[in-house]
Amino acid sequence: MQPALDSNTLDRLIALGREQGHLTNRDLEDNLPIASMSAEDIALIVVQLEETGVPVELDDSLVSPNAKPSPGPVRSAEIIPFPDRAAAARMKQRKAPLQKAAASNAKAVEPAGRKSRMVHWAVAVAGLVVLALLVGIVKMLGV
Repeated sequence: MQPALDSNTLDRLIALGREQGHLTNRDLEDNLPIASMSAEDIALIVVQLEETGVPVELDDSLVSPNAKPSPGPVRSAEIIPFPDRAAAARMKQRKAPLQKAAASNAKAVEPAGRKSRMVHWAVAVAGLVVLALLVGIVKMLGV
């Protein structure tokens, strides 16, 4: 098995794939030493690329030299990447104004809070009544 692919080459492939929206056999052949790699090595690199959110459209000619190319590109599964740090920072910025607005409108939210608490208590009391009725029925039947 070939030694691990250097991170610069992998980063370059990831950037290219994100720019194009996908990678093809040609992209891999241009950036990797395909001739000296086994099918397992190529598959591992494809898995790494797809885990980073870069779809790889392969045909069989890359993995097995005797195979005929397929008529159309093979579609890969869509992988949704984790949000990057910039997205996390944007999400934090969105939360701050919403919290301030909620604090200023606390009086408008308060009646709804009382109502929901009353509803919760009503459901809890109804549950206890049903439980008491079930216990009474079980005792009457002697089960």
